[in-house]
Amino acid sequence: MNMKGDFNQIIEDLQSAKPLLHHITNYVTAGDCAGAALAAGASPVMADAADEVPEITAGCDALVLNLGTLNEQRMESMELAAATAKESDIPVILDPAGVMSSSLRLEFALKLLQAGYITIVRGNYSECRALLEQEADGRGVDSQPMPDQGEALRIVKEAAKQYKCIFAMTGAVDYVSDGKRALMINGGNPLMERITGAGCMTSTLVAACAAVAEDKMTGAMLGLIIMGQAAELAAGLLEKKDGPGMFKVRLIDGIYHVVTKWNLIMDNLNPEKAN
Repeated sequence: MNMKGDFNQIIEDLQSAKPLLHHITNYVTAGDCAGAALAAGASPVMADAADEVPEITAGCDALVLNLGTLNEQRMESMELAAATAKESDIPVILDPAGVMSSSLRLEFALKLLQAGYITIVRGNYSECRALLEQEADGRGVDSQPMPDQGEALRIVKEAAKQYKCIFAMTGAVDYVSDGKRALMINGGNPLMERITGAGCMTSTLVAACAAVAEDKMTGAMLGLIIMGQAAELAAGLLEKKDGPGMFKVRLIDGIYHVVTKWNLIMDNLNPEKAN
């Protein structure tokens, strides 16, 4: 895997192709995800009416399913969209928001995974662990503290093998696996935990890269790297009087600058292979 060469190609294709990303997402962060997509060079569309999702999904380049504000209508639309995406070989990114805290969310996520609809899962530690163990035992949508490296790698590798898709687990350190390969990615900033939408926007960036990447694991990795680098850049631009609110504004700027000035940061990247 020539990661840096592959990353360069994905960035070029992202900027030239401007992939269309269909989101069926939660109302809390829909605007954040649309902003992140545009900043990265992609084009977002948000549609969750069952009557139109097959048509819209068929014309998109990637599909993002976010379980953050789940209801019967969205579940119906997500299944229709996922089935259409599978038929058309369109990558599907699942953001299992809060899946550890609700039997409804967990059972629906497992239904999508077991049907073979999902290409990439992008979740935090608690969400990924709940999917692997098929047990909801958490509170809210926030993650428990990340485990040690060995346990984190075990979760992403076993989950990827179990569901035959890519698992991208985000936190202070990100872990990505397709069941065979596994990598760790450093980056980001603690202020990401103080704003709404950081994880949702990360899923959007993963979708943007996966939409144009031949190797979907490489696309998932690059989406995580872009968000991590953007967060570092955003934090570096803050003044002493600033806090989470300005950080979130700067984060969109950071995504834009990372993608459009990719060659300036490329040499500092060093994802670590893990066994």
